[in-house]
Amino acid sequence: MKIAYLINDMYGIGGTVRTVANQAAALSARHEVEIVSVFRHRAEPVLPVPAQVRLRPLVDVRQHSGTTGIGGRPLYEGSERAGLPPLLFPPEDARGSTHSRLTDDRIEEYLATTDADVVVGTRPGLNIAIARAAPSRVVKVGQEHLTYDQHSLPLRRVMELEYPHLDAFVTVTEADARTYADRMPLPGVEVLSIPNAVPAPPFTTNGHDSRTIVAAGRLAPSKRHDLLVQAFSMVCDDFPSWTLRIYGRGGLRDTLVRLVGSLGLQDRVWLMGPHPRVEEAWAQGAFAAVTSSEEPFGMTIVEAMRSGLPVVSTDCPHGPAAIIRDGEDGILVPNRSVQGIAHGLEELMADDGLRHRMSRAALADSARFDPANVVREHERLFARLTGERLSAASLVPAARPEPPAPCRVRARASDGAAVLSFAHPPEQLVLVRDRERVTLAPDEDGKVVVDPEAERLSTCTWDVLRVDGGGEAPILDVEIRQEGYPLSADHVENLSLVLPARSSRGRLVLHVRRSRRHAEVEHVEVADGLITVQGRVLGHTGADARARLAVRNRTAPRIVREFSAPVAASGRFTGVIDPEAVVRGRHGESEKWELRLVSSDGSECTVGRHLSGVAGYRRIIEYPAHHVTARRGYGSRVRPYYTVNDRLGLRTAPAAPTLGVDEVRVHAVGRHRDRLRFDVRLDTAPPEGMECAVEVVRGSGAGQRFPLHEVTTSSGGRLVGTLPLLNRAEYGATSILKAVWQLRLLMGPEGALGRVGARSVPQRTIRRWSRGPFVRSVTVGPQGGGDLQVTVADVHMVEAVNRHLR
Repeated sequence: MKIAYLINDMYGIGGTVRTVANQAAALSARHEVEIVSVFRHRAEPVLPVPAQVRLRPLVDVRQHSGTTGIGGRPLYEGSERAGLPPLLFPPEDARGSTHSRLTDDRIEEYLATTDADVVVGTRPGLNIAIARAAPSRVVKVGQEHLTYDQHSLPLRRVMELEYPHLDAFVTVTEADARTYADRMPLPGVEVLSIPNAVPAPPFTTNGHDSRTIVAAGRLAPSKRHDLLVQAFSMVCDDFPSWTLRIYGRGGLRDTLVRLVGSLGLQDRVWLMGPHPRVEEAWAQGAFAAVTSSEEPFGMTIVEAMRSGLPVVSTDCPHGPAAIIRDGEDGILVPNRSVQGIAHGLEELMADDGLRHRMSRAALADSARFDPANVVREHERLFARLTGERLSAASLVPAARPEPPAPCRVRARASDGAAVLSFAHPPEQLVLVRDRERVTLAPDEDGKVVVDPEAERLSTCTWDVLRVDGGGEAPILDVEIRQEGYPLSADHVENLSLVLPARSSRGRLVLHVRRSRRHAEVEHVEVADGLITVQGRVLGHTGADARARLAVRNRTAPRIVREFSAPVAASGRFTGVIDPEAVVRGRHGESEKWELRLVSSDGSECTVGRHLSGVAGYRRIIEYPAHHVTARRGYGSRVRPYYTVNDRLGLRTAPAAPTLGVDEVRVHAVGRHRDRLRFDVRLDTAPPEGMECAVEVVRGSGAGQRFPLHEVTTSSGGRLVGTLPLLNRAEYGATSILKAVWQLRLLMGPEGALGRVGARSVPQRTIRRWSRGPFVRSVTVGPQGGGDLQVTVADVHMVEAVNRHLR
């Protein structure tokens, strides 16, 4: 049997992509399987597709400068039909704006010529396209990866009209299947539910030694990570050793950063960013938390359980209650209830025995979602629809464990070393840092032990290269497992760790953290005009009332500020830094300062955060800045931050006076409308001697600054200036020009410009006639962090009207 999956974009990442990859991998054990991706936006998919599964893109939208695409535009824009709205794919689908008559042509051509026995759609728009265009010889199956209630009324109307032409329709929960049966009867269509499949991870955890709660998922409104943070804040004081890690990317990151900061939880709640292999993140946790207001299925719940973690989840529609056995392998709490979430977290944080029992149950109960079990239901469905007879033996897929990664890395907290195991060992392994190189040889078992003490490795990030036949190559496909992290400062004598990770390009790197004397940071607070640093000196055996924090200027090391930081007999210390004393006499300077804990005998300790087993805190933790006011309202911002090697330091920067931005007006000016005129309205006049500019952060001309000039008014203040736009000729003869800039307002004294937020600026759109039949519109509005987004679009009016009429 040949089975084809039609998906919008297999080259991205998300629940549907993971589900399709899992189904295809399991079915390919005995069937011919291909995945047809309407779009291809990168060379290789983020999630690997098994070699025996064919991946076939229909429309390549990658950017290729110097090809048939003018100005680096996507290649497919060369087709006139790419600018026409779709007819086969319904525009009512949320992805309708990305489709066109060209994608219609490619989908229709594929369906007309495919030799697949079964074609499976994976979103409403594709299900509808299959129902409309697939020939009768092909079995047509639609899959639902959201829920009935998550679709708009216009889309549901099209679904109700076209879905009766399908042969089967599959939801991921029985509750959603019943909803469709009640609200959208599909006569002649087999409607059933089959859960998503989740393969077993390469390793599991029992969470015995961890005090970490793990959450993962898009930082989107429906995931309600804000409720999770608030609930954690209600119970964390009673459990001071516990932390919360949230993995994922999304538009709400800035909002969550502000929420964490307002609660003073920067040292307890960490926004980790996306993780390419989330099973490695689950393995660091004691239990998982899922606080969505709606979950079509709950892939993260199953993934966590398959890793051995019990889950505290909101009892939201539709998935969690179909996965979790409340009180057995997890805890269901009321939907959208901060108090309920807090109670669930507290129940597992307080009871080690309950957590361990649930961990074992989660591992056992989640086996029902193994692809070998789930795919059996798909096979039976496809066999019924095609009339193919399957023997009882053939219905049970052969066991196909995932092959181990070519390189597996174990980070051992017991001795701080990292052990690299290779399926095909290299001749040598080379650690590279600038011009420094360390060569290691595999042992007879193909393993390489990287011991920071034995190799005397410097504290930095080392690239890892394998040497074969005289050539060197980075290590890309890697599996990382950490054992015993996070460490407790009570049991660590000295700092000597190797922390494996992936670079931004996916290459294996090793973060080495070594210090003969080290003070581990546990808490940093910016309040009441002071910066308080608390932590623990490793291996410390006595009190030192005269210990002090030394704040040393990195550019001019002779400039040192010292502040009392007494150390107790337990090794705990508290240092209080006065930001005004740090910047005294140095206003208007952008500088970095390093911290050291200095004992009464003059010996120094490094100060940083390492024992959690995490590297890269500068991207995870953001402390607030303290504003020190100086002359004429100018001053400095002093902010604690983590260096590239995760040591704590201070960053100082010039601060402009606090000026409110009431409004930003933007107009296209000039004979060819090729300049953008800014008119910034302030709530008060800027002080004398202030320089102002607008900086292009993203878009054409990124990195450039354009001055703003003060205009005297009777009330408030005005700043005006211009920014050049690209001419239409630079974009080619297209029907629509669209360019987007991210801009930042800067103000400050004597060339030392500081950022001025414009969060409260209302969004405005101004339209002006350009040359010929085009209308140029300029839209300006606030972005997260206080920057401005400016969108310039030229629309050919005749073509726009024609598209609307069609």
